[in-house]
Amino acid sequence: MSISGLNYLFIIGLMFSSAVFANPQTLIFCYEDKDVAPMFLGIGQEVPIDNPGASIEILKQLDADIPNVSISFVRKPWRRCLNDLELNRVNAVIASYRDGRERFAVYPTNEKGVLLEKFAVSRFSSCLIGRARFHKQWQTREVFQNKAFTIAIPNGYGLNSALKEEPFYIHNTFSKDKAFELLDKGVVQASVDLCQVDDLKVSSYQHKGSDVKPLYPPYETTDGYLIFSKQFYQQNSQLSKEIWQWLARFDSAQIYIKYLQAVE
Repeated sequence: MSISGLNYLFIIGLMFSSAVFANPQTLIFCYEDKDVAPMFLGIGQEVPIDNPGASIEILKQLDADIPNVSISFVRKPWRRCLNDLELNRVNAVIASYRDGRERFAVYPTNEKGVLLEKFAVSRFSSCLIGRARFHKQWQTREVFQNKAFTIAIPNGYGLNSALKEEPFYIHNTFSKDKAFELLDKGVVQASVDLCQVDDLKVSSYQHKGSDVKPLYPPYETTDGYLIFSKQFYQQNSQLSKEIWQWLARFDSAQIYIKYLQAVE
């Protein structure tokens, strides 16, 4: 073999070695430092090693499956995560769509700017929950609009614009467990719960021996997207699209259901 041929093989070998051993792109993912089951479990800045929450488990699987990305997890108050995404201090968060967020974040959209729901990490529906008496009173509430229902709203949940007009006296609680405890003891008449993952009806209400059930249809359905800072997306557009494609193929609903069943 000629010297030039050897040099060619040497150069090709170097290129191949560089591709194989190139450092993966670090992606700094920020999520809330409060327990928001089943998505995120644990409290504080520490990322749990075991049972970190369904969303974190999904991202860890993504990290393992895509060799050219390495995900670093950080926990902060939610508004801090969004602020740091805008300032490019973190690279990604999981969030629903809100007007104005596209100013500093990139969602999976088509060329017309329409959200592509198939790339969502999750689709959750929330329901009011309560005993049979509450269900009956709710259905006939037009008769006594001036009478307020007492409802416990845990951290991480909210009421949509339609329900905000309803006659509710709201107890805000730090956790869903506390909200459910108040409902079980009869301190409040209702609470809210994740009642559907994709099209599958679910419940995480753990107090047995009561007739507390979700009130269908759900009052709200939201899609959670992995969104990137504009700087990260501009520098890693192909990797970002590869990540979205992976999420579209992955059966994330089963992970969320597994975590919900763990508390039943």
